Amino acid sequence: MRIGLDAKWFFNGPASGRVVTRNHIKHLIEIDKSNEYFLFMDKKDNNKAFPYKGNNIHLIYIWANNNLISNVFIVPYYGRTLDLDVIVFQNFPGNSRYYASVSFIHDTLFLSHPQYYTYWERLYFAPLRMLSRKATRICTISIEEKKRLLRYGYKNNENDIDVIYHGVSDTFKPIEYYSKDTLDTIKRTYHLPNQYLLFVGRLNERKNIYHLVRAIPYLSDKDIPLVIVGEKDWKMFDLDHLIKKVGIKNRIVFTGPIYNDDLACVYALAKIFCFPSYAEGFGLPPLEAMAAGVPVVVSNTTSLPEVCGDAGTYVNPYSAKEIAAAIEKLLEDKTYYNQQRERGINQAAKFTWDAAAQRLLKTCESLTRK
Repeated sequence: MRIGLDAKWFFNGPASGRVVTRNHIKHLIEIDKSNEYFLFMDKKDNNKAFPYKGNNIHLIYIWANNNLISNVFIVPYYGRTLDLDVIVFQNFPGNSRYYASVSFIHDTLFLSHPQYYTYWERLYFAPLRMLSRKATRICTISIEEKKRLLRYGYKNNENDIDVIYHGVSDTFKPIEYYSKDTLDTIKRTYHLPNQYLLFVGRLNERKNIYHLVRAIPYLSDKDIPLVIVGEKDWKMFDLDHLIKKVGIKNRIVFTGPIYNDDLACVYALAKIFCFPSYAEGFGLPPLEAMAAGVPVVVSNTTSLPEVCGDAGTYVNPYSAKEIAAAIEKLLEDKTYYNQQRERGINQAAKFTWDAAAQRLLKTCESLTRK
């Protein structure tokens, strides 16, 4: 079987898309030696060393300045000339009668929560529904997102949409797995306090850093700081002004974006992970935090209860007082804290990239058999 994979985000692209692309490819190559894989890469990255080798791996470098245009007009040409059986596209599928097409849609929050997207972003994603209706199959990342796709008419039959959960890398592990030297080095590098609350994610309105910051003054512990990992994104309010207004400038630590093993250690060092996002298609950061042995305070909305299960301490994302109360409960009730920590480790263990790759391969094989 000859499988095409949209891998343009392998080196560059949206952070979450890069994580998914890299892990799908890595684990597909590990578990499957019999099928041939044709990876469509951004030609700007042809000087970068691709980490995986094999006789069944073929790198195809193409123009990729715009994912929509590239998928609709360029990838299909190669699909025909390379005689591919199936192509897995990131979001926009290029349709053809010569191969089966899979549209891997990460989320459609721009439809259900348009207030968190710019006009140009909504315009860019507008063709996705029409194109995906013509795709042989849609894959998405949660049951919640599958329901949204059906609600907005991306497919009429639920059997045409497969759910493939994200996994969590084994890089994320509890603090007891780290040496003291490693922990001390990370603390010094990122100027981390000995105990802290943690937020990881893009700093935009949808992630609801607004109500999280407003919750800090309500805590009984007037010293515990909030560490914010990420960088400012589109559709963002004046965060510095808010921090100054609520009077907690001395309790906020900005690290900027952190990647790879360092990020895993920053998670492990945290006391509580806070992610009161208004809306998520999946919600990978809470999963990473749980794998790192850190209890999570998360919103009771969209996909987060699906991902966090009984390990989440849930809040109304629009209530700063409720967010503070949830944090307070974990800080003050040691028994509850330890219970949620163990539940989190067990819940995170259910989500693996190996399982995600197995499901994606099963989807591809089911289409080629047809």
